[in-house]
Amino acid sequence: MRKGSRRRRFFVLGLIVVVLAGGGFFWFQTNQGGDSVALAADGKSTGGDDAEGDAEKDENPAVPVELEPAATRNIPSYFSTTGTLEALRQVELISKAQGQIMRLAVEEGDFVKRGAVLLEFDHREQKILKDQAQVRSETTRLELERMQNMSDRGLATDRELETARQAYDVNKLEYELAKVRLENHIVRAPFAGQVTARMVELGQTVSVGAPLVNMADISPLEVRLFLPEKIVSQLKLGQPVDIRPDVQPEPALEGVVHRIAPVVDPGTATMKVTLRVEDPRGEGRVGSFVRARITTDVHENAIAVPKRSVVNEAGASFVFVAEADSVRKVAVELGYVDDDHVELLDGIDAGEVVVTVGQGGLRTGSRIRDLSQPEAAADSTGGADSDEETQVAAAASKE
Repeated sequence: MRKGSRRRRFFVLGLIVVVLAGGGFFWFQTNQGGDSVALAADGKSTGGDDAEGDAEKDENPAVPVELEPAATRNIPSYFSTTGTLEALRQVELISKAQGQIMRLAVEEGDFVKRGAVLLEFDHREQKILKDQAQVRSETTRLELERMQNMSDRGLATDRELETARQAYDVNKLEYELAKVRLENHIVRAPFAGQVTARMVELGQTVSVGAPLVNMADISPLEVRLFLPEKIVSQLKLGQPVDIRPDVQPEPALEGVVHRIAPVVDPGTATMKVTLRVEDPRGEGRVGSFVRARITTDVHENAIAVPKRSVVNEAGASFVFVAEADSVRKVAVELGYVDDDHVELLDGIDAGEVVVTVGQGGLRTGSRIRDLSQPEAAADSTGGADSDEETQVAAAASKE
């Protein structure tokens, strides 16, 4: 009896536990599901608001640009022309004697001093003749001195003295002639400069008048220009000129106006202007094609902006002026232009900020973002971090 009643009690207690557990599970599922539905509804509502805000931003996105303020500076006006580098003087040395070349002392490109030996002919015979003439000249000189002493003591007649003097003069001239003939067999540099060409070889036999060597004085170089009279009237002697060879435009060579012709060519209405070009680095070459840029005028304290900030449309020029986070398109009148900047005669004032990069697609009222400001980079980085945090939070809520 006791065992039967005890089993009934255990059975009743187990049934009560099962009923309570089932009721608790049902209550938990009901309340948690309602919260999930509410959260889902809230999420849909919030997502809708964000999408609407993004749509509004996409309608007028900020265009990344670079800005620079208009500033005052000196803007020159240039006259550009072309010319050729020429040597200060250039000569062709020819043979003064006939014979065989026995020595070559230089090659093309060598720099030599004035009087340096360039080449020599076979001059052994001329040297012997010169030595003979020297001996005869010295002998007749001594004879003239002896006859002069005898004449002073009354031991020689005037006729004998005159004969001795004539003999000395003739032999002296023959000695000088022998030296000239020997020197004609030795070719020397007439001035300091560079050997630009050698037309003979060692052992070659040449005749009188044959070309031997070309030489040029290239320190300094020259450029001869033929300019309109109006331009020449704006030049002055010593004025600097920018010279740039086509093969190596950088760095520019330093030139100055050296001579201005006093007359106008009636056929071309131009005047010859000679430029002196200093080339301390030795980079200029005779015959090279060069571009010369001459400053004819300078506007001082002119309002200028970078050339890349000017937009040309339908024959007119415009710049985009930055105002807060937007731009305004302004028509401008251009003046002088140099390598990097352009003068603005009208349209904006000094200090106004213009767009230099990113003008494509801009119009008045367009929103901009200055790439040169560190905040712009920080915003882009912060936006990426914010997106990453949002994704992490969403993943956490799903879990």
